[in-house]
Amino acid sequence: MDDAAPLGATEIGWLGGGNRGAVMAGLAMLHARGLLAPGVGRIRRIGSLPRDAEPLERALYAALYGSLGPRELASQKRVRRALRDVRRSLVERGLVRATSRRVLIPVLLVALPPALLARLVALNAVDVTEGLVAVVVLVGIAVWFLPRRTVAGAQALAAARVRYGDLVERSQLEPVEVGLAVALFGTPALLALMPRFAADGGLLDGGRSSIQLDSRLDSSRWGTNTDYFWN
Repeated sequence: MDDAAPLGATEIGWLGGGNRGAVMAGLAMLHARGLLAPGVGRIRRIGSLPRDAEPLERALYAALYGSLGPRELASQKRVRRALRDVRRSLVERGLVRATSRRVLIPVLLVALPPALLARLVALNAVDVTEGLVAVVVLVGIAVWFLPRRTVAGAQALAAARVRYGDLVERSQLEPVEVGLAVALFGTPALLALMPRFAADGGLLDGGRSSIQLDSRLDSSRWGTNTDYFWN
């Protein structure tokens, strides 16, 4: 847990669920502070932001002009800028891979070396078996770079879920603890801690679906591929 201990709730949210996880953690904390009011699939701000709010919280609050849905809010320039800062911080800590490593390195390892090896085999410079082994090794290395989180990031997230696994069972939580619970356990935590706000404010499937409220934590957190809605 050493790597994740100094992280904020929104940073842990990004580590677990990308942009969506970070935004939901920020909105959960703002709601716990009494600063958000839900509408029909939308939210609006009320009250005054405290000084100890996280940077992404501040960006979300500042970008809430009128009433917006969570996805609309996440697309605002200042929010996107804050999300990039969150990601950059995680990359600097070695918990998330830089985009260049996730995309460019796998492409180079998968595309260029096999083509070169095929040419060498054709010229009888290397044995076919050796060439196939080299291709398999390079593809394996490329696959290792594909996950968003590094090994350290995955370990830190797993340790945090163990350390804070009882958050949703506590009777009273501080706003930061609410954010941590949502960051770590996603939709099930929203349903357990703020079911009506999550449903009315559009935090569940963009507010378009009718979802049965359930406080169980054994369902999926944010789904398997949610970032395409939030990038």
